[in-house]
Amino acid sequence: MDHNALQLRLQRAEELVQRVEDNIAFQQQMIATLKQGGHNVKAATMFLRRLQAKQAKHVADRDRLFKELANRS
Repeated sequence: MDHNALQLRLQRAEELVQRVEDNIAFQQQMIATLKQGGHNVKAATMFLRRLQAKQAKHVADRDRLFKELANRS
């Protein structure tokens, strides 16, 4: 993969990490709102865990791309 393509993939990975981070923050707020209303938060918490697991994969991919790009410079 050439340098420009790698930079583009890194940029997209960064955007994805940020988007999922925003989704996690939103889900955490939803859980807090549900708790305040006395609702069951089991499903919402399970979804949050899935988002967090997905985020860990995205962060690892982003970090790998960053290192690959740094090694080529």
